[in-house]
Amino acid sequence: MTGDARNAEEAERERRLREQTDDGEIISKEEYTKRSRRAFLSFAGLGVAGYLGFRQVQNMEEDENIPRILRAGFDWNESVWSTLERDGARARTFSVDDREEIRVNGRHGLEDGDGDFIEVSESEAETWEIEVTSRNGSTLDPIPLAAVKSDFEVHDMVWEHKCIEGWSNIVHWTGVRLSDVLERYAADELSAEWSVLRTPPGNDVRREYSSAIENYTMRHAQTLLAWELNGEPLTAGHGSPIRLVTPFKYGIKQIKRVGSIEFTDDRPTDYWTERGYDLHSSF
Repeated sequence: MTGDARNAEEAERERRLREQTDDGEIISKEEYTKRSRRAFLSFAGLGVAGYLGFRQVQNMEEDENIPRILRAGFDWNESVWSTLERDGARARTFSVDDREEIRVNGRHGLEDGDGDFIEVSESEAETWEIEVTSRNGSTLDPIPLAAVKSDFEVHDMVWEHKCIEGWSNIVHWTGVRLSDVLERYAADELSAEWSVLRTPPGNDVRREYSSAIENYTMRHAQTLLAWELNGEPLTAGHGSPIRLVTPFKYGIKQIKRVGSIEFTDDRPTDYWTERGYDLHSSF
């Protein structure tokens, strides 16, 4: 094969390869090196700018335990969520056949001093009561768990449980509407702007966990006091004997093992808000 024929064959082979791979233009080694160096310098510059910007945010004046600019983002999220709140809105539900196992995540308020889950015996569950405090600070009649299970319409709901860490599962809950229970035991407090739910206090104050929810979520038909998960009684890790569930909040708001409820018209705080998280924690 002559040199011209060999060159023509290689040119044809190159043409076919370009058609198959659609790689665009073919450049020389020198041009590739130049472009690679330029890209590296560009990304390095962006990296430095990003680091300096991050440091600037870190050094900003704080507002409720986080940099002011991040708090502004949370406030924006709160305003959007408040705008979207409307009567009759419902979160998407699924078939019971779609339900999945859900990990035990979040142990605050459920552990003893050694880091073990505090188990609630059957006898303790039978006499379990949720303490209730009104807006004026007075103590109302407690809510007996036995009455919650026997006196109200039971609902089975299947929705997507979302964690602020980024994972989610479709979960089946069994319980009663929080609003139905409050209608009987704290009717005058149903107009409160906020309710703060807490786990039972222990000898170690670090065991107590709290979650604040606004009036819209508190009264919503899909916000439940639940005692079963995927058709089985709650375990200690999932908040036995009774917990809050709602499809409108991340898991950090769905407090496990409810021991008390307090009502307020003032903007409250709770466990994660005190650590810089968004008070609404809606998605």
